[in-house]
Amino acid sequence: MKKTLLMLLICVRSFLPQIMKTFIFLFSVCVFSMSPKNGFSQNAEIEIKDNQVVSVDEVFEMIKSQTDYMFVYRGDLFDNYPKANLKKGIIKVDKLLSLTLSKGAFDYKFSDENTIIIKKKVAKKDSVLKSNNVFQQTINGNVTDENGVPLAGAGVLVKNTKNGVFTDFDGNFSINLRNADENIVLVFSYLGYIKTELVVSSKEFVNVKMLPDLDSLDEVVVIGYGTTTVKDATGSISSISAKEIEEAPMLATVEGMLQGRASGVDVQIASASPTSPVSVIIRGQSSLVGNNQPLWVIDGVPQYGDTSSGGVDNPLSNLNLDDVQSVDILKDASATAVYGSRAANGVVMVTTKKGKSNQKPVIELSTRTGLTVMDFNSFNFFGAEDYKNFTIAASKESVLTNGFGTYSAAVIDENAFLNMNTTQYDASDLKVLPGAFYDNDIHWQDEMTQSPLVSQHTASIRGGSSNNTYFVSFNYNGADGIMKGGSSETYGGRLNFDTNISEHFKFGLNISASSRTTDSKDSMLRLLGRVRPDLPEYNPDGSIFTADVYTENPLTTYKNTNAGTGVLFNSTAYVDYTIIKGLNLRGAYTINYSDTETLQYNIEGTSDNNPYNNRSWYSFKSTFNVYEATLSYNTVINKKHDINALAGYTYENSNRGNMSIKGQNFPDDDNLNNFSSAAEITDVQEEYSQNALISQFARFHYKFDDRYIISGTVRRDGSSRFGPETRWGIFPSGAAAWLISEENFIKSTNLDKYVSYLKLRASLGVTGSQNLGNFDWITLVNSTIYADSPAMVPSTIGNPNLQWEETQMLDIGLDFGLFNHRLSGTVGVYEKISDQLFYDKPVALSSSFTDVKSNVAKISNRGFEFDIKYNIIQKANSRLTFNFNWSKNVTNVLKINGTLDELFFPGIWGPYIRLTEGGETGQWYGLETSGRFYVNAEDMFAMRGHSTETGQTTYLSLAAETAGDLMFMDQDGDGVITNDDRVNIGSSTPLGYGGFGLSYQIKGFNVNANFTYAYGHKRFWNLAYTDIGNTRHYNQSNAIAGESTILNSPYDALFPRMGPGLAPNARFSDFYLYDASYLRLNALNMSYRLPSEIFANTSVKGISVRLQASNLLTITKYPGFDPQGNFSSSRLGAGMSVDSSSYPAAQIYSLGVVFNFQ
Repeated sequence: MKKTLLMLLICVRSFLPQIMKTFIFLFSVCVFSMSPKNGFSQNAEIEIKDNQVVSVDEVFEMIKSQTDYMFVYRGDLFDNYPKANLKKGIIKVDKLLSLTLSKGAFDYKFSDENTIIIKKKVAKKDSVLKSNNVFQQTINGNVTDENGVPLAGAGVLVKNTKNGVFTDFDGNFSINLRNADENIVLVFSYLGYIKTELVVSSKEFVNVKMLPDLDSLDEVVVIGYGTTTVKDATGSISSISAKEIEEAPMLATVEGMLQGRASGVDVQIASASPTSPVSVIIRGQSSLVGNNQPLWVIDGVPQYGDTSSGGVDNPLSNLNLDDVQSVDILKDASATAVYGSRAANGVVMVTTKKGKSNQKPVIELSTRTGLTVMDFNSFNFFGAEDYKNFTIAASKESVLTNGFGTYSAAVIDENAFLNMNTTQYDASDLKVLPGAFYDNDIHWQDEMTQSPLVSQHTASIRGGSSNNTYFVSFNYNGADGIMKGGSSETYGGRLNFDTNISEHFKFGLNISASSRTTDSKDSMLRLLGRVRPDLPEYNPDGSIFTADVYTENPLTTYKNTNAGTGVLFNSTAYVDYTIIKGLNLRGAYTINYSDTETLQYNIEGTSDNNPYNNRSWYSFKSTFNVYEATLSYNTVINKKHDINALAGYTYENSNRGNMSIKGQNFPDDDNLNNFSSAAEITDVQEEYSQNALISQFARFHYKFDDRYIISGTVRRDGSSRFGPETRWGIFPSGAAAWLISEENFIKSTNLDKYVSYLKLRASLGVTGSQNLGNFDWITLVNSTIYADSPAMVPSTIGNPNLQWEETQMLDIGLDFGLFNHRLSGTVGVYEKISDQLFYDKPVALSSSFTDVKSNVAKISNRGFEFDIKYNIIQKANSRLTFNFNWSKNVTNVLKINGTLDELFFPGIWGPYIRLTEGGETGQWYGLETSGRFYVNAEDMFAMRGHSTETGQTTYLSLAAETAGDLMFMDQDGDGVITNDDRVNIGSSTPLGYGGFGLSYQIKGFNVNANFTYAYGHKRFWNLAYTDIGNTRHYNQSNAIAGESTILNSPYDALFPRMGPGLAPNARFSDFYLYDASYLRLNALNMSYRLPSEIFANTSVKGISVRLQASNLLTITKYPGFDPQGNFSSSRLGAGMSVDSSSYPAAQIYSLGVVFNFQ
């Protein structure tokens, strides 16, 4: 890859002067040419910037403003003519005129002088009806979109005739028929929608609902600082339509909605908690310890804050999905390089809804209510009787093999054991300590879980006049957690407004605001699996029982406070000025404000580490400012050279401040619990930081003869997070595409009947990452007390030589459409090499520090992606569609600089994941088991001992494993199991993952099912490692109930011997890794739109009823709570593959109703 990049750079450098000369020549010709021959042909393309309803005259003005054409027609020719409803996108002049004028009512032609002449058609003499039996009938009807909104200007044509009309402003039409048969075929057409044929009776009222053409090659996709079309895109882009967004599971966030929807996008949802984080990884991880989440851009504005958390500061968790029009995922360097230093992990462009020009106000009310259900039958724990039997048996075994310890001494009577003056005893001789157990039998899961109702409500209004468009919405989302006490509540609002101030000036304003409150109880399920079922809930005085120092009473978690509140505000204002035709100057300013607080209060007895009640308060405020200026130019020269150019400058700054206070030992939990009442303030911290980013960027896109496309992008970023010598980074990219389907050898051989679209594309580029703290490049100091005086000491060691993380990506793809685009898809391969990756490199202890942030490693991601969509049925008012995507990604460590030949991920699970040069990431590293336990031929209790002097029983001191322990493989053959015997024991990376779906729509009824899957990887089930068989007073999962254990079946046991601490079985091994392959029915949707004639002559334009079941079915062999999610961290490969046993994906059964008014 390095040689490839070097050769490319040499070639580019060699031809750069010629390229620049050619560009300057073409640009000069474009700007200064005055010849009419430089005008558009009928194949010229017109950009429709917004969805709008316009008059025919306004259509002509639009064409005139983007071409050199003039129009000639009678002034009264279009009096009382219906308006045309145009959809945002790119369309050829000829097609736009055909759709606007339509179906034989007018004749128009392109003259040599760039003039379009329009006349009313004159009926031919031989077409005059001569029959004396001529009669006329009328068919009336209404045409709407899939949501029941009227389509004004839709064409209605009697098939195989020139008899046609247009719908009026309300979508109504009336067409006269002569010599009508019993059955007439009407053809309905509208820009951006599938042409529909319908057999009707001459006497019936026709209601037609047209479906959007989701496979249109002219569909607009959003890229950085602009738009393009599916056909013209040179990069790898996956798009999620408004219809797919509607099918998302209830309460899904915009990140979670992407799960299984696009190839190369791995989405993990942590749990069913209303505060659950979501991780999105595009084409593998590009950083070892930094944030691997993509850059999210909403309506052109990059989002800040932690976009993978479930906290109140996450702008994506506060985004209402009902406000989202589309999502475009930019995956390769060609598509992302315009964002430079923040695009190494990909870019996700979110576009919210807008109004349409000349559209009556459309009011939409949406309400959904759901029931959250979780099946705990597979995750139940012992009742009191089973718990006592298990604990007694395990404690006796522990005493007989290891002697008494802290935990077994709390169950078995040690004095009675020591007073046994005999060597002949067995487990039955060991006595249970009086008072070791309580007389309760509490099913904590039933006590602390619930099946809560959740709700979503949205109200919106959209519309516009000839110069203005608007979209306003308000929303409320409320959800209680399955764990009692958990909750999330969000209020939000949005305003999108655009206005044409004059012919040259356009102004726009986008405002969004939200308020969210949460109370997280995510840790409670783990407590429910550990707490003893025999413990009482309350003390006799009514206070919560907290005498058990080993596990926390779940009631304390329920009463404790872990609340978050957040207010987010985002506003963007822009001005667009058209200097000359095709040349636009745009300026924009964005302010993003966040104010969040977290309050935690733990009552007395919550933790053995802190016996006092305690309170913590955290406040975080941030302000981001973005200043942006762009200059764009687009034109077509000599009818074949399509040029788009962009240059821009941005300045961004961030100001953050946070403060925290901690106190403990309050006199009262309910009233006197403010900080002034604390007996001790244990910690006070305050911090302020800021950073800035300055960028210049340019993009050039050139298309020749609608067949050959090249594009190039370069961005230069300067970040305050680096030292002065390494602050600036340059990130270039280049791409090319060949529209093979436009070649003559396709069209002249009639292959276009089968190959409707075929495009080969390739790109190569560099993006970056600044996954650093604001001041990692400089040594920081902290305050201290020295000799009773304030002083300063170094707190971190800086590295002024830190450089940008850089990711080089090569992408090759083939986009295809067959049989008139009935079968379409994409096949692609990529290689992504990330260099100069950050890691905390160890330093000499004499420096008084342990490590320093350094550019240490180099990794590669190689992958293959496949998307396919097949329209099985595509008829009038009916469609059956199947889609499928599959991805594979392999990440390898290419280099580790310095003295390290291996790295372990930091964090609690880090030592179990090892990185070595030449090896794959995500490799589990531990002991390999032989597949069985140690089993003595003699009685497993025969190894007990006694004193020869006193005759009393002595403790057994074991220096090695014994019966019931896991048998590990001695890899180095030294006869001892040590850390040197660890090997790679599996991979946390799936061999493949993706999703598929099936959708069927007929008239007003729609049903669809969406699945996700992954296979070929292993997860670490932490519960099996820490709790199962552990007699530290923990309850046990029913996974062990009824199964063979070493106590009752030593030769085919499924679990090792039980005892406190589980040593030596507590060593990490493949015994605790499980196949996590799964197939999940993510969402099953059914909806029905009531017939529009029910609401005739009313303001109601449509009512839809929706039923949905999410997470309805999961097929897996994984024994843990959930084969995906439940991760502890979204940033590390280790954390993503560890099942932390938070509660799994829940089933939500919901009912929703959508009302449309106009």
